[in-house]
Amino acid sequence: MDDWPQILLRFLHYAALLGLFGLTAYRLIGLRWLSSENQYPWFNGALLGLAIFAPLVSSALMLLSIAAMMGQPVWLTDWATVELMVTTTSIGWAFAARIALLSAALIALLLRHRSRLALIVAAVCYGFAIATLAWSGHAAALEGSAGLFHRINDALHLLAAGLWLGAIGWFVHLTIRAHRYIDAVQSQSLLIAMHRFAPLGITLVSVVVVTGLINAHMIFGLFNSGTVLMTGYGQLLAIKVALVALMLLCGGRNALIGRRRAAAQASLDADPATSLAALRVSLTIEITLAIAVLGLVAIAGMMSPMS
Repeated sequence: MDDWPQILLRFLHYAALLGLFGLTAYRLIGLRWLSSENQYPWFNGALLGLAIFAPLVSSALMLLSIAAMMGQPVWLTDWATVELMVTTTSIGWAFAARIALLSAALIALLLRHRSRLALIVAAVCYGFAIATLAWSGHAAALEGSAGLFHRINDALHLLAAGLWLGAIGWFVHLTIRAHRYIDAVQSQSLLIAMHRFAPLGITLVSVVVVTGLINAHMIFGLFNSGTVLMTGYGQLLAIKVALVALMLLCGGRNALIGRRRAAAQASLDADPATSLAALRVSLTIEITLAIAVLGLVAIAGMMSPMS
């Protein structure tokens, strides 16, 4: 497959931006009980590394995309062509805005120990950076009011997905850490947090489903679903839907474990180890499915729905 470098960069790009937004945003709205980020040096180091990586992979993907549009190898693309594409096209403007937002978010993360507002600024910047992705790919095909609506809808789809994935990422990290370093208070707080995530999780999934259906209708028309399912794009889309459904089953299992644990929190003899072990398996499966979904999105975004 000649397009594999671009597919790989698209996957890394989506994973980095969705992960950064989800991890920073859910830290603010769902994990306020964490006493200090200093207790999680490895995780915070990885987050900072991802923040540095994001603008680099975004720049690399933009350069490769410009070369593909020009029909020439990336090493033959001159600076004048790159400058023209960035300054005169909507994709280029979105890229410039994205780089500015990612740079501002990186600075905010570096200052997060000095200001309480830094993490909020980072999360907001990452949210807007995700929204700029709607100005490329299938969502950018339409113009006028319909095109603007499609872009806004796609941005909401990505934001909801990012927050959902960020919550999963945090729960994976905290569950593994709780298993390695047994702390009854922290473990109990984690299980209760997962129980409380259920209403937000349902809301996020609902937004993802509704906006996903609207996206599909605006790309190929839901009445053409039978025809589209006969194409490679349609088959990838069907697999993606199946994987998301499996993620929902894992999420439901997580919520059930959290609810049972929350109901038993008054018991002094209750041991969270069993619940944590079950969660670790379920969350690992869920994050693996999420990675597979991002891979499918990276491939499908370069395909035509009707071919």
